[in-house]
Amino acid sequence: MAEITKQDVKEIIVGALEPFAKAVQGDFQEIKTQLTSVEGRLTSVEDRLTSVDGRLSVVESELKEFRENASELFAKLDKFITLYEKQELETRSLANQMARLEERVSRLETK
Repeated sequence: MAEITKQDVKEIIVGALEPFAKAVQGDFQEIKTQLTSVEGRLTSVEDRLTSVDGRLSVVESELKEFRENASELFAKLDKFITLYEKQELETRSLANQMARLEERVSRLETK
């Protein structure tokens, strides 16, 4: 029988492992492609979230401005209501005074 050399063992092992190594490389390439696709989608999601964050910042700023304006509006409205109540009180007072004057004139005219 012929003797098996190190070279023969190497060729047998390489011959047996080479198809497996190529298959593993193919699988890794497919995984790399899928990861690249996932990375692209994640970048897209990140960009959208950045955009949403920017828009929320604008909304937050506008809401703060609205609250400040609403506060100012309510303060002015309170002043207006106070003036209206004061005017109403003065109108009643003048109406009562007018009624007393009319009554007085009426009494004077009947004398």
